[in-house]
Amino acid sequence: MNDKRRLLYYESMAFYPSTAHFLEASQDLARGGGWLTEFFDEARFVAGTPSLAARIATRVRGGRPRGIRALNRELLVRARAFAPDVVLVGKGRYLAPATLAAIKAASGARLINWATDDPFNPANGSAALRAAIPLYDLYVSTKRAIVPALRAAGARQVIYQRFGYKPTAHYPQVPVTPAEHARFVCDVAFVGGADADRVPYFERLMRELPGVRLNLYGNYWNRSARLAPYWRGRADGRDYRLALGGAAIAVNLLRRANHDDHVMRTFELPACGAFMLAERSDSHRELFAEGREAAFFATPDELAAQVRHYLPRAAERARIAAAGRRRVLAGGHSYNDRLHEILCAAGQLVAAGGDRAGLADCAGSPDSAKDSWGGRRGDPR
Repeated sequence: MNDKRRLLYYESMAFYPSTAHFLEASQDLARGGGWLTEFFDEARFVAGTPSLAARIATRVRGGRPRGIRALNRELLVRARAFAPDVVLVGKGRYLAPATLAAIKAASGARLINWATDDPFNPANGSAALRAAIPLYDLYVSTKRAIVPALRAAGARQVIYQRFGYKPTAHYPQVPVTPAEHARFVCDVAFVGGADADRVPYFERLMRELPGVRLNLYGNYWNRSARLAPYWRGRADGRDYRLALGGAAIAVNLLRRANHDDHVMRTFELPACGAFMLAERSDSHRELFAEGREAAFFATPDELAAQVRHYLPRAAERARIAAAGRRRVLAGGHSYNDRLHEILCAAGQLVAAGGDRAGLADCAGSPDSAKDSWGGRRGDPR
């Protein structure tokens, strides 16, 4: 009898290779022999960065992009055919509660949400996403601050889990060709969107140190008159590694609208070998020794002061960057590690009949994901 568990993993590949976060990890899980896995790509139905015309049409439809009905319909068909034990949903902004309920009724699967964003943030959530919170057997939040709100919204079980990194996507790579040098080599780089509360950091930096070579990658920096000259478009995949490899200092800012105390770059920057100058937070201080594995700042003035200190000190930056990379690689922070923790927690939840006890003990061996589940449903084991 086949004792393999079945995982149906849903997320978007719109920003590959950064997303889908667990794609390679789920493939590795299947190669390990204990699980069968299947992936459903949201991006086939909903664009990650829609055009202006698509955004206008979405507003006309009350915030529902074209393709949502087809997405929900096909996901249900796939789930019924695959008969998963676990459905892992990355964000799930466009999934209808009725679809999730139908999947659970048809398969008996445990539903898990891995929340990359704050579902209560209007910019990233949706009414359907919030209404579906009580349907998930396990809600995995990457934001520690919103755990109480998730429980108040009806979440059955909630655990906090940090982001991670992909070993296949996040590793050191430096500019080599003249064209790469011209595009990526700089003093300070930041990769991320131009949120309103991020702009003052770089405006102050350029006022204090106008000679700094600044590269800003991501959406909307071109809308700032002061910072538009430093906008370099997007940096994904190999370009992301080159942007970090070409920068003397890689800045890491939080996203306040998401209630973050760390972000994906918290692990990706050190994994790529960058010297990380990160916004000071509880998570960052828990993860890295300040001044030895990363450098921190709290205000725009302190950002400028730290850049002034570290920019001429290449040897000190190199020591800190190497130590930060060792910390991330040795710390169990890959998305393979995160996936095993999630599946172990879900398995313990099944074994405990819904009791939360033991859910925090899932860091560790990859075998924990299979061992905590035991045999396939219906097996005599």
